[in-house]
Amino acid sequence: MNQQQLERIASDTFQKLFGFRASFVQTELTFYGCVVFLVADKQKVVIKFSKEMGRLAKEIQGLERLSQIVDCPVPAIYFYGREEGYDYLVLEWLEGQSAHELPPETKAIATFGEHYTDILLALHECSHEKGFEVDADSFAPTLSEAFEHWMFPVYRYLMSSASPFSTQLKGSFERLWASRKQVLAPINHGSSLVHDDCHIGNVLFDPKTYKVAALIDPCDVGFKHREFDVFHLYDVRPDLNLADIYMKKASLADGYQARRWFLSLWDDAKHSRNIGWYDEAWISNKFERYYQECA
Repeated sequence: MNQQQLERIASDTFQKLFGFRASFVQTELTFYGCVVFLVADKQKVVIKFSKEMGRLAKEIQGLERLSQIVDCPVPAIYFYGREEGYDYLVLEWLEGQSAHELPPETKAIATFGEHYTDILLALHECSHEKGFEVDADSFAPTLSEAFEHWMFPVYRYLMSSASPFSTQLKGSFERLWASRKQVLAPINHGSSLVHDDCHIGNVLFDPKTYKVAALIDPCDVGFKHREFDVFHLYDVRPDLNLADIYMKKASLADGYQARRWFLSLWDDAKHSRNIGWYDEAWISNKFERYYQECA
């Protein structure tokens, strides 16, 4: 992505929307795109660009759904547009710091951990009588059926000649795919509404109270299983032990530690399909952890 081009589009969009120019506060290149922070007088906005076509449309739906459930702020949506081949989203600027910057102090860690896991638990208490969401207004009664719907396109890509995956990793994923019904059997029923990318890089905290200030950047919000959120709690700052705090409040079915790596491996495969990401050593290490938990 061309950073200067995106900053120009962001600046022009701000002027069209609000009638005056803004100053650049910061531009961040992210895993899925680019975020530009703009401010002028009392007006502040965040403008997001995505590498993946359709990603921001999903984010709009996700933010709208989260705003109806969670008891913390989520960004309001000001505008959704497309310029020079880039989708972009103009969002409310919410105050707070990224939770990956949470200070390593006992009070900060305890306060944030308790508040954030409570927010997730409240979200996960929302279930759907029809089961697991596969499309808008379409559900599967079991997780294994829904998982196949979600992940077969990813598996087909992964096994194709167009994917960067090595022969060895393709073999590992082939065996992983064959085991999906057995692995998911303990959690095959009982859906939960999930954020789907809830690592703490996607959470803001209040530096005065250490509580959650906002929930941002949802991925594929929908009725899946709570474990699709829980495994993300290890992704950033595992020293906060957020998954352990969560599991003290809500017990998970037997076999969770193996499913944690199973779900994380398919998440990596999804990222590769969406934006071409690939790190063979990283993925191979996850397979080793998965095999250890299955032993």
